[in-house]
Order: sequence, then structure tokens, then C-alpha cells
Amino acid sequence: MRRLLATAVSAVAVMLASPALHAKSARDISVETFFKRAQYASMVLSPDGTKLAALVPSKGRNNLAVINLAKRSRFVVTSFDAYDVADFYWVNNERLCFAVADGQDVTGNFNYRGSYCINEDGRKVREFSQFAQRGLTLLARTTDDSPKAYVSMNQRSRESADVYLLDTENGRSELLSFDSPGRVRGWVLDRNNVPRVAISVPERANKDALQWTQVWHRDGKDAKWEKLWEYNQFAEGDKRATWQPLAFDWDNTTLYVATNAGRDKMAIYKYDTKAKKLGDLVFEHPLIDVQGGLIFSEEKKRLVGVRYSAENPSVKWFDPEMEKLQRQLDQTFKGKLNTMLPASRKENMALVLSSSDTDAGQYHLLDMKGPSIEPVVSTREWLDPALMSERKFITYKARDGLEIPAWLTIPKGTSGKNLPLIVHVHGGPHVRVYRGGFDIEAQWFASRGFAVLQPEPRASTGFGRKHYEAGFKQWGLAMQDDLNDGALHLVKEGIADPKKMCIFGGSYGGYAAAIGAARDPDLWACSAPFIAVTDLTLLQTTAYSDTAQLTDYFETDFKRLVGDHKADGDLFDRTSAVKLAGRVKAPVFLSMGSADVRVPIAHGNQFKSALERAGKKVEYVVYAGEGHGYNKDENRFDFYGRLARFFEESLKK
Repeated sequence: MRRLLATAVSAVAVMLASPALHAKSARDISVETFFKRAQYASMVLSPDGTKLAALVPSKGRNNLAVINLAKRSRFVVTSFDAYDVADFYWVNNERLCFAVADGQDVTGNFNYRGSYCINEDGRKVREFSQFAQRGLTLLARTTDDSPKAYVSMNQRSRESADVYLLDTENGRSELLSFDSPGRVRGWVLDRNNVPRVAISVPERANKDALQWTQVWHRDGKDAKWEKLWEYNQFAEGDKRATWQPLAFDWDNTTLYVATNAGRDKMAIYKYDTKAKKLGDLVFEHPLIDVQGGLIFSEEKKRLVGVRYSAENPSVKWFDPEMEKLQRQLDQTFKGKLNTMLPASRKENMALVLSSSDTDAGQYHLLDMKGPSIEPVVSTREWLDPALMSERKFITYKARDGLEIPAWLTIPKGTSGKNLPLIVHVHGGPHVRVYRGGFDIEAQWFASRGFAVLQPEPRASTGFGRKHYEAGFKQWGLAMQDDLNDGALHLVKEGIADPKKMCIFGGSYGGYAAAIGAARDPDLWACSAPFIAVTDLTLLQTTAYSDTAQLTDYFETDFKRLVGDHKADGDLFDRTSAVKLAGRVKAPVFLSMGSADVRVPIAHGNQFKSALERAGKKVEYVVYAGEGHGYNKDENRFDFYGRLARFFEESLKK
């Protein structure tokens, strides 16, 4: 496969290229250039491999475009100016379905606003927002290239999703899950497209009761539903284990499941639905939970691989041909993370995304039959990889011995020693946010001379039950110790200057930045919380937040995960930044979105007032119209520009 080693500039690449921007160092790159939208993102091949769909910047938003590879032409299919196109997929070779969103929140989740299907030329638009505001969940395509698809949507009930064979052009649908177990949140079809597994979440018996997740199975479309498992994260014994059904094999008996039953980390197994017995281990990883990422070949009719993201995004190929091809790609694009994305029908055609910690990514088109490969487009070609900083995976021990995974970025052109440090704390906190590879925020701060630590402290998901459960009711306590211990680890290693360390984050990360400045005033030289929780009692009792209006979370699981303002009032007072503003010594840059309904602006207003009453230095910015994350281009540019100046002023000699 030597032809892989000689890649020529293709007509597609020339057509899609943007004017190159030249800079002598990363510091020469402006905030507007750093954070402008990728010229092509989330690129996907059509089922027959003849077209590409991607997100492109248009009208200040991400819109959907289609590139015809044979004609070497591009057509921008949508023209939204108030929303972004979010998730999308091909229904057939001519038609796509997509969701629109008012940007993303700080953890990367979309703020969905509607769902549509459309032809690649912009014709035959059909809206499905009434039944699937978050998007029509694709369960399977048909095999006849019709505009029909097997989807999940809430047409009968807002409380329970159903399976339909939906004509995405005329909107007619055939209900395939009439006898649903009820309150279904997810479905698995067998290889004949029969709904065979349902994941339901019944109502709680009362506010103090656990809410169970139940997994149901039936042998065929006319068979009765049987409950395989029920579980809850706070249950005792075996019922604490999570079970996630993923997909059927082609025998329609073997079910692939992810579970942590009898173990700390999720792994993928085969499950025999006839014998009701867990079978062979398919894949596990010592660092992370493996909860999905299965890659099937329709041509070979078998599982061929598993995608996962540990230190870096990776793949485990079970198919020898794919494994050999992966090795050859890795040899061709040395030092890159090379992800193959085959077309669903014409599997010899694939997109290859090559990226690294310093390279935002280059798409290539691979013809496995040739074999040949040609470049298509760079996602952010204005960010020269030669100017970007190394970002690597590390671990460090917290003071109680728990191993904390993290990613560390060292500014290019420095000695790597005695550097000013930014600890960037993710939101959630019960999520996993950081992955290996290119990170735009880490690169921005590194370009300004700061080392950047991005930890996954206890309570983060994705690193096993022990790591997650160690964070129960530890906001401002052991969870905060994990952040401090990461900074102190870098001091001990000689990487960080102990007098020049700042803490920064949004949502829960904003909470950590705010409480860090108050709880540990001698550790941090500055604090930059945004869209931040500053008062745990206010968080739990605010009736107009979206969490309070749409769920019973604050009355139920919040009490188990974080605490209760009545039973744990003293704890909340000791771990709420607004109560401890008088202890703050470092300057604070605080920002909020005026339209935030997840963490309402009252958190920012009250913390700002408390700091001012205590005579503390605070810069306060409110971004009009923004919610739980800043999505307008002008606001993102302003925010990251202000942050860089704040850190430079706070950490200057």
C-alpha cells in the first residue's frame, strides 16, 4: 500500500481551501483567529461515499453544507442565522436529518431548538420539532435508498419515546412499538429492524425513593417484554451496577452490552438473550469506562472494532484487514491520531481525520480498493501546528491516594519550568469533558505563555465507579483538594511557579474557581469563574432554573450527590463562595450570561456584591442574551481576550 505514502493535493482540497494566515509565533495569532469557527467540522460521507456533509460557518452560525465529490461542488444547504445546526446524519444518498441548537452549554451539550429533514439541494424541507426537538434519533436506515428511516421520537407521549418507520419527506409514520414498556428513554433494534430492547425509567414511588433504570427484552415483535435488569447508582449490592445495551449481532440472539457488574470500570461483553447469561468479554481498558463505540461492517456482517478515548482517541480493530490499514495510515501520517470513518454502504470509501495535540485536524478521502488517499480540507488551517504547544496526558495522586487523570499543556518555546499556571476545571461535574488531542482553549492560554492543567477530579464520570463515587457530597471538599493537589504536583515537579497559579472554569468549574479563591486564598493568585454556582442553597432552591422546572433532581438525587440545604445547612455555608467572600485575597474575573436558566445570573450578582462589600477586587461582565455558555462569536472573542489580559495582569512579575 505504498500509494498511501504519496498524497497529492486534490481538486477537492483546492476548492475547499481558505487563504492561509501566517504568524511567526502563536502569540501573534489574535483571539478572533484562534476562536473563529472551524471552516469544516463533523464531516461525514454519504452512504455511497459520493458526497460529504459538514458544518460550515455561515451567517455567524454553523450551517449544513454538502460537497459533491464527482462534481467538485459545494452547496450550503441551510441558512440559519439564530441557531446552529447541531447533530446531523444521512438518511440516504440524497437526504439528511439534523437538529438545530442555540449553541452549546459549557459541558458541550447542545441547547436544542428543533429538528428537520432536507434534501442535499435544500428542497423538501420537513420539520419534526413537535415530536423530536432534540433531533430524530436514527436507529437504522432502510436498504432501498428510500427517504424512510427507523427513528425514535416522542409522538405519542412526551414521557416515552417510540420507534417509528418514518418517511422523512411526507411525515407519514408507522408505529413499531405499540406495546412499549412505557417511559422509554432508549431502544435497540435487531438486525431485522424489530424493536427488541427498551431502556425505561419509571416514576419514583416518592421523593425519597430511588429512580430505577430498567432494561427490557423480548424475543420477537409479538413476544412479551421481560425485564433483564434494573439498576440505580445509589442502590445496594448488584443493583448498583450499570447495564447499557448497545446492539445485536447478526444472529439476533447475541446482544452487546456495556456493564460494570462485578468490576470498577465499564467494559463491553456479549450477552446471550436466550440463556439470559453474560458471555465473553469483548473489550476493556484499564483507565476508562468503555461504554460504546462499536464499529460494525454491514458487508462482513460482524463487529470489526471498538472506538474509545483513553489518553488519546483510539480504536481496537478485531478485523485483520482494518488493523493492517490502520498501521499503514499511522505510518503514513506519523505522530497523528488517524481516525477512519467508512461510508455506511460503500465501505471501501472512508474519511480519515488526522489530528494531534498540536494539529486541529486534516480530513483525507481514502479509497481502500486503490488504495489511494487524497487530502480534502484542514479544519483550522490558520493554526499552524508548528506554532502550537505540546499537550500530554498525566496522572497525579490526590492527598488520599486517589489517582487523578489530567492533561497538561506546556507553552511552546519555554523551558517547561517555573511557569505561570492555569488550572482549568470542567463543568458538570458528573461528566467527562477532556479528551486527548487538540484543545482550542488550552492552546489559546499556552500561546500567551501559561501552562494549562485540565484535570478530571473525583466525581467525574468515565474513569470507573470508585472515581465517581468518591465525589459524593464532596463539593468544596475532597473534590477541591484534587484540584489543589494537581497544582501542587506541578509545583513539586518544577513546572509551576507556586506564586503564579490561577483557577478557572465554568458552571461547576466556575464553582470550583470561586470557592477555591475563598477556601484557599493563599494558593491562588487569581480566580476566573464564569456562569458559576456561587451559593449551593440558591442552586437547590431557585424555582426558575431549567433543572428545577423540568426535573425533580434538586428534591431527590441532588441531596445524595451534593447535599441538602436543610439537612446540610452548615456544610453549604462552609462550601459556598458567596458566604466566604471576605476570605478572598486574589483578584476575581467573574462573568455570567444574562439569559442563563441553568445557573441563573443571581449567582453572579450576589457573589459580585459580596466581594465588593468585603472590599475585594472583582471585574464583572454580563453577556447579554447568552445562556449557560457563550456562543455568539463576538462574545467568545471578547471573553477569551479579557481572560488572557486578566491572567497576564494577575500573574505579571
